[in-house]
Amino acid sequence: MKVSYFETGRYRPPADAPAIWPMPASAYESSEGVRVFRGMIERIALAEKLGFDWVSLSEHHYSPRILTPSPAIAAAYVAARVHTIKIALLGPIVSHSNPVRIAEELAMLDTIADGRLVVGLLRGTPNETLTYDLNPQESRERTDEGMELILKAWTEPHPFTWQGRHFRYRTVSVWPRPLQQPHPPTFALGTSREAGAFAARNKIGLGVSYGPFEVMGKVTAYYREQCVQRGWDPGPDQIIFRANIVLAETDGQAQRAMEMYPARAPFSLPDGVASALLALDARNIAGEARPASVNRALPINFFGGPDTVVDQFRRCREVIGAGIIDLGFNTPGTTDPAALLDALDLFGRRVLPRIRDM
Repeated sequence: MKVSYFETGRYRPPADAPAIWPMPASAYESSEGVRVFRGMIERIALAEKLGFDWVSLSEHHYSPRILTPSPAIAAAYVAARVHTIKIALLGPIVSHSNPVRIAEELAMLDTIADGRLVVGLLRGTPNETLTYDLNPQESRERTDEGMELILKAWTEPHPFTWQGRHFRYRTVSVWPRPLQQPHPPTFALGTSREAGAFAARNKIGLGVSYGPFEVMGKVTAYYREQCVQRGWDPGPDQIIFRANIVLAETDGQAQRAMEMYPARAPFSLPDGVASALLALDARNIAGEARPASVNRALPINFFGGPDTVVDQFRRCREVIGAGIIDLGFNTPGTTDPAALLDALDLFGRRVLPRIRDM
């Protein structure tokens, strides 16, 4: 089993900042922003030293929760400062971006990073769609068309024309080409039937996130069924599970930390956006993929001391079939940056070596 460290850019807004999305720009403090990006490198360098396989970055907007609105810029910053760990963009939001620009930037990144790039292509949530004032009802179609265009831009050796429903280009001919051929390891991210079918159809991986093992197992089983129907069989390394973890020296310490884990998300979505997100989830393969309220905090998927967490990883491997776990480390009850470094170190020493052969 391979393990990825999910680096969000941990920005701490002022205590009196409103816990809403979008977060007012007046809550941003430049000195804290500088600290965030310096801290990113410190944590990623430690993950590399400990033997983590990947570091992952994601794209989000208008809030301090994930301070990487441009994952390509963040990845270039990381690639210049760490040298062996793979850099996974999980992912650029395709539905509201220029797919040709994504293809160009990621091909350039793969070359800069000496072939260490991993790509996850993401649809995004309704609040992300509102960032660029797009129609959420079109996001699925825009994502599928955009992903198909990106894959063709990486693999087609001759200039071509693209006249789709949502994207139109007279000429496409991407320079540079990706260093990894035909392209970097690529995943469609999502729990909808459409995401699983798209990944199977294009013979790429699938990434799922945060749901209970049994629920995510239904999603990955559907993906594998679709792959078999198309004449191929994905391996464990073609399934990613993004998850949250609370790790402590003992189960008791982890349980006490869990008691301090917030019941609500760091910020609340407006009612209209929240209801749209729930309606979107109704299309998922299993309706349990998200809690009843989207304003609840994301679940913790792994928690306990090292022995307990190793057992949980074993069950995850059996039920979901994921060969790559992308972990967001949580330290409830403290905002001390040292606590996160301690959790990474504990995982690297006492969990990572024991799950390699799963």
